[in-house]
Order: sequence, then structure tokens, then C-alpha cells
Amino acid sequence: MTKTVQRAAFVAALAVVTTLTGFAQEWQITSKSDALTGKSYTLYVLPGKFLTPPWKVTDIAPTISLRCDPASHRGKVRGKLIEGFIVVNTVIDLKNGGKSTVQYRLDDGKLQDAEGLVGNSTDYQAISFDDLFLDNLIWGHQIYHKPGTSQQIRKVVIGVQEHLAGQIVMQFDLPDSEQVAAACGTEYSK
Repeated sequence: MTKTVQRAAFVAALAVVTTLTGFAQEWQITSKSDALTGKSYTLYVLPGKFLTPPWKVTDIAPTISLRCDPASHRGKVRGKLIEGFIVVNTVIDLKNGGKSTVQYRLDDGKLQDAEGLVGNSTDYQAISFDDLFLDNLIWGHQIYHKPGTSQQIRKVVIGVQEHLAGQIVMQFDLPDSEQVAAACGTEYSK
């Protein structure tokens, strides 16, 4: 069994257990190393749940997956987001005609459009995003966060169009994400 298959099975099992037991969601943290370059990074995975599942129902819950380099420093910002994905596990369309299909709501606030902030993964089964979008998901603003100035976002609801089907809606309940935020470059260092 390849490491990718093992990781997918682990994430799926974790998501099923979380969904069935109702336990609070937690970031799963794994230290990794790129076999080709030898560079190390930290993988953060947070399972979510479908509020409106894909047309072809799957037992695999959606996840937020972040590859971060906590050792990186850019001026006053520590850490760096290498890659960020919202893994849907079914083929999605980010646009319908010229209009974005990705919308989201933070802590039951107003509906926001992700036009220009997100992209597709190479297999079209995940939404890719950069550090500004991650700033917004965790802190509610698209700039680097100054620690101690505002509360963290606790609930993210995201909708996206399934390819040749209806809208998929996912919810992620964010636990304390201070460590993740620091490692992924969303805040100024203290």
C-alpha cells in the first residue's frame, strides 16, 4: 500500500469516526519530508462534514489540508503556507460560465464570494488557495494577523458547484488554530 493510499485511508477513517462520534474536530499534525528535495514541512489536516453532500455520496469527509514550513521567516511574518486545499473528494467546477461558484460564510456572517482567491487542484477534486485566503478563513481578514487583536474564526461554511450536478456545502469547525496560523504564515511574529 502506497503512502498516499495509507494517508487517504487514515484521513477517511478519522473523518468517519469524527462524524459518527460527534467529537470536536481537531487539527491532525504530521511532520513530513519531501523525498525528492529533502525539505521538511508540516501537514495540517482538519476534517469537516458535508451539509449538502455530493450527488454521488461518499463516505470520505471533506478536509482542509495545509502544507506549511514553520521554519520559514519573511520579515516580521513567521512560517509559510506551501500549499492549501479544501479537499472535496469529487470533481468540482469553480466557475459556471464566468461566475464563481465558490462562496463561503465565516461564523454565520455575510456570504462572501471567493472570485480570484481560489483555484483548482490538478485532479479537480479540491479547491486550492493561498495564504491570503487562509488568513481570511482563520482570522476573518485578508491581511496578516496581529496576535491578540481579534478572535479566531470558529465556523467556516463553504459551497462549490459539483461538476454536472448541484451545489456541495461543507462545514469546518475550527478548533484553536494558533499553532497552525503561526506555522503557515498568517500572522506577525511576536
